[in-house]
Amino acid sequence: MLRHGLAATLSLVLAAPLAAQTPTGAGGLPLPSALPLLDYERALYPFIADREFADLDWTRDKSWRDTGPFVLSTSYGVHPAVRIYYSPEVLAWLEAGRTGAIPDGAMVVKEMVTPPSARYNEYRAMLEHLNPDDPEKVEEEMLAYLRKDDNLNWTVMVKDSSLSHGGWFFASVNQGATLDSFEPPYTPPTGQVAAGTCMRCHASAAEELIFSALSNVEGYPGEPLIFRVDESWRNLSEFPTGPFNLPPWQRPAMGETEAQLIEDYFHDANPLADSDLKAKASPEPVNPVFTEMFPPTGGIDVSADLVQRLPSQWLDHVAARPNDTQHFLTSDNCLGCHGGLGGPPYGTTMFLQDGPDYGDGYNISEYGEWRWSPMGLAGRDPIFFAQLESEFALLEQAGTPELSSNLGTTCLSCHGAMGQRQLQIDAHAAPEKGLDPNDFKLSYTLLHDPLTLDELDKQIADGTYDYHEYGNLAREGISCAVCHHIAPPERAEGQPEYNTLDTYLMNGTTGVFRLNPADELQGPFADVAVKPMQNAMGITPVQSDYITDSQLCGACHTINLPNVDAPTDRPLEPYTEAEQKVFNDAARNGAAFLNAEYGVTFPEGLLDFQHSVEQATYLEWVNSIYNEDGTAQSCQDCHMKGNFESVDGKIKLDSLTTQIASIQDATLPEVENLLPTEDVTVPFREGYKRHNFVGLNAFMIEMIRQFPTEMGMSRTDPMTSATNGAQLSLDTMELQARNETAEIALTVSRTGAQVTAEVSLTNKTGHRLPSGVGFRRAFLEVRAEAADGSLLWCSGCSNDAGVIVGPDGQPLLTEFLDHVPEGATEALYQPHHEVITDQTQVQIYEELSQNAERVFTSSFVHRDFHPKDNRLTPHGTLTPGTPDFAAKFGDSAVTAAFMKATLPEGGAATDPDFRPGSDVTRYQIALPDGTDPSGVTVTATLYSQAIPPYYLKQRFETAPNGPATQRLYYLASRLKTGGTLIEGWKLRTVAASATVD
Repeated sequence: MLRHGLAATLSLVLAAPLAAQTPTGAGGLPLPSALPLLDYERALYPFIADREFADLDWTRDKSWRDTGPFVLSTSYGVHPAVRIYYSPEVLAWLEAGRTGAIPDGAMVVKEMVTPPSARYNEYRAMLEHLNPDDPEKVEEEMLAYLRKDDNLNWTVMVKDSSLSHGGWFFASVNQGATLDSFEPPYTPPTGQVAAGTCMRCHASAAEELIFSALSNVEGYPGEPLIFRVDESWRNLSEFPTGPFNLPPWQRPAMGETEAQLIEDYFHDANPLADSDLKAKASPEPVNPVFTEMFPPTGGIDVSADLVQRLPSQWLDHVAARPNDTQHFLTSDNCLGCHGGLGGPPYGTTMFLQDGPDYGDGYNISEYGEWRWSPMGLAGRDPIFFAQLESEFALLEQAGTPELSSNLGTTCLSCHGAMGQRQLQIDAHAAPEKGLDPNDFKLSYTLLHDPLTLDELDKQIADGTYDYHEYGNLAREGISCAVCHHIAPPERAEGQPEYNTLDTYLMNGTTGVFRLNPADELQGPFADVAVKPMQNAMGITPVQSDYITDSQLCGACHTINLPNVDAPTDRPLEPYTEAEQKVFNDAARNGAAFLNAEYGVTFPEGLLDFQHSVEQATYLEWVNSIYNEDGTAQSCQDCHMKGNFESVDGKIKLDSLTTQIASIQDATLPEVENLLPTEDVTVPFREGYKRHNFVGLNAFMIEMIRQFPTEMGMSRTDPMTSATNGAQLSLDTMELQARNETAEIALTVSRTGAQVTAEVSLTNKTGHRLPSGVGFRRAFLEVRAEAADGSLLWCSGCSNDAGVIVGPDGQPLLTEFLDHVPEGATEALYQPHHEVITDQTQVQIYEELSQNAERVFTSSFVHRDFHPKDNRLTPHGTLTPGTPDFAAKFGDSAVTAAFMKATLPEGGAATDPDFRPGSDVTRYQIALPDGTDPSGVTVTATLYSQAIPPYYLKQRFETAPNGPATQRLYYLASRLKTGGTLIEGWKLRTVAASATVD
């Protein structure tokens, strides 16, 4: 890693002419590790584009050669036609029998042109025939032909063992020597250490991650591999009729192609850039209804140029370390093998192709679906970062700003899991570095590798340089290396003899997960090809049943947090002192583990407060029939789907069979020096589980989809070139909402001019509905319409900002939880309703929390009172203290305390129709005078809101000057909901209608 003295030296080196620099690698170039990325590209790319390697007389291949068959105008090669140049160090390694390590600075330059190679070899033969005594003219005209129409480009490998486990820097260079840009539109970098798209194949090489063989090289015995090439390429219109331009009757299939010619998406970023350039720009017009509901006051509204932007997703890059791989790597190390293939000629792996072009269809690969899931976006979630700013502002107002670092670092245990935990690991392993793992600042998520020496100097000057790697990791949210590293919790020495569940409850919640070894990643299969991953990253895939256990998910889906304003001398409601002690002890156990394992102390500042369960999704599942024999369904069964259905119904697969990785194996065109076949064979797997990981938070996905510039995301998938990743995530949510969330039934009757409607809801999920953070809500809209479609009565109607309104079209006084009637001490809210008789009454399924002053809050650490929690419980929810509960869970006081957090509170607790898994609400609808009830249609619809109006209002008013909060306002006020899954700022789940006789 660079330090300040080296940076200063390199500044002088870079300013000097390249020829005057001290050679540190082939061609006199500096090593990749000697310069920040863009500065290194400034040195490397012109060297390649100007073909200085050829001027140095590097040895090259005997001729242009193909990397696979070329049939019916389609290349089936893994590269275009190639001719490789080898630096002297590489050639010496080949001559020595491919033994030992290739020295740092060695270089392989792969010149590439549109296939097949016959086009260029025959053209050269023609030039040699015409100019038998002028080899210089042959070379000059041949090069001009290659460069024509920007046909010639290069991929480059530069050895630098200090960079990563694999030790190679990969680059793709065009004739203009264009440097990378990490500005919108966001495209994958052309230069990168351990590039995942390249390692996909190179990891299958027998030695040193390269396939090179002397049989290809000029001056050595042997011949290159030969692949089938038909005559379909002989259609070059710039030539007269002849060998280069045969009439169609002499070309295969009368000149027709087997498939539309597919550009080489693996080695040319232009198609990706073109795709992103065609994408819609971020919305600019504001939603007038939104700004009426949430006025742009207090500094909350900023112009586009002042909106805080997140770095490009392609700057989220951390490779495996050279000598001893670390626990956490970014997903771009995985995408090359686990990102799918989008159709011929490259293959169709973990992809459902529904059109003729490469990338037409659905990328259901591990990387593809994870990337646009709430887990894949957790480190870029604009709602989460605004929430943290509010928490910090509240702590500041309370005079306890010192708790902000404790709380922020705790929250990033999950939302920034890889960065937060890797910082702890590294700080503990190397205390001499002076890293601070106890304050993972939000600003770290804006850091990235310095791209220039100027950026390097700036990071060193402001003290952030040592933390940029952790920012890269944190932005990946719940990434591949998180779940595939989580190990079961363990009981610490001196703790009671807990059962398995209690061991987890007392030691494994709130992001305090254990890890398996850094050089292992766990998966469900034992018979996997381990060599490619070992070669690429120094990691061995191992089998573990825990990856399929719901408890693994519970690490971040049971959250036990302090309540910093609650009295510490008595328990929180509704808990006893003994139950309160359980929660407090669980927090202390987590803090003790982190201190013992990593030496961190950040949780300790929160231990003096009374703790309670802030999120109970996993507990809700445990306390349901879905955790029982005969009716069991795990978290993975629902949120890692084993089937596929398109929203339009054209594709419906009850199960999925596919390879789970695409590598250089025995099914691809032959290469020299491949690992043994048994080491690169990837079997087809039945029962493939998608990594879709969705719930109903379509709002966050839609924000990031519509605002890629601000949120740093590319719309185009790097492996399949599909552009519908975000839409697939939303489609999966839509199907889940309408098929797997709830059932609704409606009956209507009349008594005179009054219509009575009975709405029955059944929860189909394995947890509460809604679940997760407490501010999520679902509400019933019940409409009565005349035969002509005119609205007669409505409970739960809302405006275009998702605000529930009354019959006068104005927001209900209960909507923002801030209206305190004269003489009252608390703000109005919608209680749980058994019977609704007025249009200002609405059945809203939600948890409402109040702080110590009984003011409604959406803070995670001021949750002192809960006047209402009528979220629909799952089927089979049991109450602690009952015989049925004891029969299932035994007499554990720990289990009973935690399961108390899964029960309803407020009016739902005494409603005889509110039962585990269901609820019934009766509506007494008074129609306007003179209305004949006959023919009146009543429609009941259940809507979901992941970020309801009161939540947004509290964010905008609590921290209006926070950059993340200003960003949330910018996105939310301009979010286009029309024609989307969240039209009108609400997500429709299920509906039922009935007409009065």
